[in-house]
Amino acid sequence: MYSKCIAMPFLPRFLPVLLVLPSVLAHPRVAATQSAGPPVEARRALRIAGVDRSYLIFSPSTQRADHPLPLVLVFHGAGATPRGMARHTGFSALAEREGFVVVYPEGIDRRWNDGRGYGVPHDDVAFIRALLDTVGHRLAIDPRRLFATGISNGAMFTYRLACDMPGVFAAIAPVAGAVPDTLAATCAHGAPLSLAAFQGTADRLIPYQGGGVVRRRGRVLSATASAGMWAETDGCTGDPTV
Repeated sequence: MYSKCIAMPFLPRFLPVLLVLPSVLAHPRVAATQSAGPPVEARRALRIAGVDRSYLIFSPSTQRADHPLPLVLVFHGAGATPRGMARHTGFSALAEREGFVVVYPEGIDRRWNDGRGYGVPHDDVAFIRALLDTVGHRLAIDPRRLFATGISNGAMFTYRLACDMPGVFAAIAPVAGAVPDTLAATCAHGAPLSLAAFQGTADRLIPYQGGGVVRRRGRVLSATASAGMWAETDGCTGDPTV
């Protein structure tokens, strides 16, 4: 699913949970120990340009200073929370089993500035840059295996991070979101990266064929154009395989 030039059929509805391939995240795989109970995420805070920002982080019991691990950023949708996202996706349990660090950042007013020009124009990209720098200093993180995923508003912000931070992420996996059309010019000249995108044809909020997001919340490219833009950036040629 993360191979750069493999196309997947689009699903009739967006997935209820976010997906990550363990084989991509944890190679060579680290044998995880059995935890005594359910995973517990720690709450951390940063101060960026005078604004307090927060996130949840889970580090597996296999974390060692001499063995850098992959890191996955998981972004909530508009109106949601990091804690809810952790429970909804089960990423922390997966991180313990497969051996990677997972971070659930929190958007201001539970929203992300994904580039559509909707909402408060805070600098969320700067927040994520600082977050990665902070976590990288505190834990042994493999900079070649940084990943991002998110749903809806979080998915569109995932696309923005790939556009505004070229070369940082090995792969992204947006769910139920498309590329905001205001980012198209910037994204078209981005760095190659692997992509697994899931978008539903029956989604009533994010139009599969592109256009205006519900309630005049900006405009997005179609699902095909969003994926096709990255396929071109990755040097994929020929017709997609469905």
